[in-house]
Amino acid sequence: MTTPNSSDTAPLFAMLSAVSPVLVPYTQDRIVDELWHRPGLSMRDRAIVTLSTLVSRNATLAYPHYFNKALDCGVDPSEISELLTHLAFYAGWPSAFGAAAAVKDIFAARGIGGDALPAIGPDLLPVDAALPDEAMRAAFIAETVAPVSPALQHFTDDLLYHEVWLRPALTPRDRSIATVAALAALGQSEFFPVYLGRAIRHGVKKEEVGEALAHTAFYAGWGLAVKAALAAKDVFAV
Repeated sequence: MTTPNSSDTAPLFAMLSAVSPVLVPYTQDRIVDELWHRPGLSMRDRAIVTLSTLVSRNATLAYPHYFNKALDCGVDPSEISELLTHLAFYAGWPSAFGAAAAVKDIFAARGIGGDALPAIGPDLLPVDAALPDEAMRAAFIAETVAPVSPALQHFTDDLLYHEVWLRPALTPRDRSIATVAALAALGQSEFFPVYLGRAIRHGVKKEEVGEALAHTAFYAGWGLAVKAALAAKDVFAV
């Protein structure tokens, strides 16, 4: 099995030097050397945040480096596979398809085969383990979505929540971190109260949320990260 070196930034830095030289030390000093090593969030969690952000932003240029880096940081192939499935629902099928095309080549280069990927029909987790807020969620969908789109209620209840969120290849905590990062990257901070509350119930700490948002700022932009931080502030104030 070959393992590409995900830390090889020489081609990227050569390109940046020809266009915007100051981005080289900013990238090396502030992102590579500082951000990724801050103690408030594990490197594995940072990898999940980064992939969720990049897929949500359809940042295809960054895929080879960061999917390799995620594997190097301990996100295993089955978790990456499941993460793309999860993100298809929050970032859209086209974004997930684009990422899958890049990951296919990475898996092939590393000798990762289908036996390392999640089953299509696994035994699902108990609802109360994955969705501690299920009663509130179902009531919200019934009240706000069902009167407008019964079809959306059907797919939300039956597929997204009673199947995808219960699949065991990603822990509920990982799904919560990925979803919060995706919502921040998409600017959908109005959904933060629900998803951040669920993340907290899954054991994500306030410091970890703060680090995830700082991390998102570099990969999705400061405005979106600040918007998400404002929404998170209201959740933590309760």
